[in-house]
Amino acid sequence: MVWPHFGLSRNLFSRPLDAFIGLVAIFALGLLLLENCEYLQVYSGLISRFNLIVLLIFMADVFWRFARSEDKAAHFRSNWFDLIVFVPLIQFVRGLETTPFFIVAWQIVIVTMLISRTRRANKLIALLSFRPAQLMLTSFAFAIAFGAILLMLPAATVSGARLSLVDALFTATSAVCVTGLIVKDTATYFSPFGQMVILALIQMGGLGIMTFSVTLALLLRKSFGVKEQFEMQEVLDQDVMSNVRSLVMFIFKMTFFLEIAGALILFLLWRDRFSGPLAAPYHAIFHSVSAFCNAGFSTFSDSLMRFSDDLWTNLTIMLLVVFGGLGFIVIRDFYHNLKNKFGRSRDMAMKLRVQTRLVLYVSMLLIAFGTLLIFFMERKLAFASLRFDRALLVSLFQSITTRTAGFNTVAIARLSAPTLFFMLIFMFIGASPGSTGGGVKTTTIAVFWATIVSAFRQREQVQIFKRTIPFEIIQKAILLFGSAIMLVMIFILILLYIEQKPLLEVAFETVSAFGTVGLSTGLTPLLSSKGKIVITLLMFIGRLGPLTIGYAFAGRRRPANITYAEERVMIG
Repeated sequence: MVWPHFGLSRNLFSRPLDAFIGLVAIFALGLLLLENCEYLQVYSGLISRFNLIVLLIFMADVFWRFARSEDKAAHFRSNWFDLIVFVPLIQFVRGLETTPFFIVAWQIVIVTMLISRTRRANKLIALLSFRPAQLMLTSFAFAIAFGAILLMLPAATVSGARLSLVDALFTATSAVCVTGLIVKDTATYFSPFGQMVILALIQMGGLGIMTFSVTLALLLRKSFGVKEQFEMQEVLDQDVMSNVRSLVMFIFKMTFFLEIAGALILFLLWRDRFSGPLAAPYHAIFHSVSAFCNAGFSTFSDSLMRFSDDLWTNLTIMLLVVFGGLGFIVIRDFYHNLKNKFGRSRDMAMKLRVQTRLVLYVSMLLIAFGTLLIFFMERKLAFASLRFDRALLVSLFQSITTRTAGFNTVAIARLSAPTLFFMLIFMFIGASPGSTGGGVKTTTIAVFWATIVSAFRQREQVQIFKRTIPFEIIQKAILLFGSAIMLVMIFILILLYIEQKPLLEVAFETVSAFGTVGLSTGLTPLLSSKGKIVITLLMFIGRLGPLTIGYAFAGRRRPANITYAEERVMIG
């Protein structure tokens, strides 16, 4: 059947139809989230009717597009996955509710509806032509919603009980934002299915949703157009568009090489610790991914405290955390320099970028300083019963993981107030740009410090490693540092009002959420529903960064048309 043109292009109907289906899909995703909300159980019948209407709309959309296609066979080959919209029809099979397969069938229905609605919501997102900051925000929000719905399935918990909406959103946000704060024990509350959902969310969040999506597209040999390349160019902060594809593939290869290597080492170290053939490889893979992504989630209730005296486990986890926190750009630059040095070119001079040298210098300084500070502060307190070498190992481990990873080999609640305050500073600094970690980043602190030093020395320019830092970078560093300080203070005040808990505990929890660290003094499981929502929002802001959030909601930049006269004001 050939669709009649009537003098108009058939594409005239495509954009409005895609927009309508996208809006319906976003509404339907909201329904899936709210369907299990305890406060809306009285409206379950109404929600079911809405879900049926959505199902009928999607089915009609599939029939409509098939009917108006000129080449039916080609259309089916290209869009066969759209048939997933018909899977939810199994819920209407008579007598299914009385069979043992009903729960399994119902969960299959939820998953297929989730996938179908997400695919169709992408149509609207594609039409809106979001800026990179808006696209990042939307991508993370969709991933969190997707994960929360999966975690609310009975199959996600050991007991088969449904996770509440607030707890599901909290856990999904903590995983996608690679934070590691938990309100339910990952080891005992979630089933293997639930833990694998968390692990998948960690992997997506660690790589970055957009980087993860582009990597899949490249692996599936799908088109990667100019628009997508420009978006990734902005996200990865690349000057040359041709570098984007190679950088994305380098990120993918490096990530999975290090994660597989880490998992293999951990398996060899742990194979005699667990019974069952799959236990050791399962724990090894989970912790390798969680460590490299700086997530801090663990399948052990005590995090890694049981391995506090295991040197090789500590070293493996620490190396994964460090590599994940350095940033993909830094690792790539270092890799290329080593390749040139030992490759055919035999270029013995290391020509590292300023960012690479700055990240390595600051990271090593923070690790060394943190190790010594934790060791001497706790040597006669929390580490009083530990041998010298074990106390030093614990100090080194916490110095590395405090900045963003969230694993611990000592009970955080046992540490003294000065150590907790010092850890607050480290969590606020966080990892490095372009990494899997959070915080204001090491380079921000370095540029901010260099700006202060230059100001005291009355220099007109800020210089690092005999290079002048552009004014826009200085402005960005000051803006990020200042906005992060204000944001953390506001959220501390809000949580103090809601929870009525001691200041240090609340501040520690707040900075841990903002820096996407995941360390806790034990306050997280005790948070009220309002407190959990506040921390959820802060984890989301912390992972994307205050500047990305600001750019997403700000209007497009316009050049200033007016320059006002200068006037001096007194400072200090």
